[in-house]
Amino acid sequence: MAELGIALITFAPARTQDFVTLGRRAEEAGYAACYTTESLTDTLSIDLAILLGTERIRVGSFVAVSYLRHPVIAAQMATTASDLSGGRFVLGLGLGHKIRVEALGVPVGRPSVDLPAYVRDVKEVLAGRGRQRYPGLPPQSYQGRLLDFRTPEHPVPVYTAAVGPTMAEEGAVVSDGVMVWLVPHAGIGELLAAAGRAGERTGRPAPPVEASVHAFVSDDLGAAREAARSSLSYWVGLPAYNRALARAGHEEEAARIAGAFRAGDTAALRAAISDELIDEYCLAGPAARCRDQLARWQDTGAATVLLVPHPVLPGETYTAGVERSLLSLSPS
Repeated sequence: MAELGIALITFAPARTQDFVTLGRRAEEAGYAACYTTESLTDTLSIDLAILLGTERIRVGSFVAVSYLRHPVIAAQMATTASDLSGGRFVLGLGLGHKIRVEALGVPVGRPSVDLPAYVRDVKEVLAGRGRQRYPGLPPQSYQGRLLDFRTPEHPVPVYTAAVGPTMAEEGAVVSDGVMVWLVPHAGIGELLAAAGRAGERTGRPAPPVEASVHAFVSDDLGAAREAARSSLSYWVGLPAYNRALARAGHEEEAARIAGAFRAGDTAALRAAISDELIDEYCLAGPAARCRDQLARWQDTGAATVLLVPHPVLPGETYTAGVERSLLSLSPS
């Protein structure tokens, strides 16, 4: 049975202290992990705040966008977070979405090459081999001692994001695990198999796969589904997620969604998200129904299932909706 964690959407309308409070509530409710997404925000600084406000729960980036940070900066923040938390931090790394990254003026290269190379650089710095990796860096000393980048007191697991099998395999070859965001239930097995192939290539056990599932908890199933449909419409038209949907056996729906996305037709895009499709991505409805759906996810073979709770009730804030949902689906 998979561990149960939560993932917080940091671009939601909430303040940093709200995320800290939600991390503390998740810890009190018995969740194993509290991860944070990144878009329009800095997931690593939010993770540090959550770590300082909790005592036991595992905290990680889900995921930090590699194109936006030099590997040294990512490694040094991970070192700080790990040291201050006694080794509870997981550094999750991904590429972000091409259209969003390039809109910030950052060039995007070849994803299946760029992310593994970035991970290798980060791990070299974490292992105390920063000067070997960057030999052109001018020497720096303090009181006669030649310095290298600071290394963590505890090992820092480095995970890679994946939506498709190529990235899952290539990332798993160099990382300690795979993080999966918005892949349908039917597509998880494909990524588990990819992680298994990575294990065969490296001669070590297959790295763990951690998968997210969005949660819309409400006694009103119709309202829960409409909230799910509204939230999913932001993601499922993006190319990587749309391809994952098609690979999971929903080719016709993926094609309709892609067409509506290209046309900027939000109404058509939402109409293409069927109730069946919502159940592939989400837990929706009363808490008992959500728990039944969650059991399917915990049996996929994923090491951790991360709930992504959303507000559903009229007038409910993001913070209130997440707290209500994580308590209603608590593992303890």
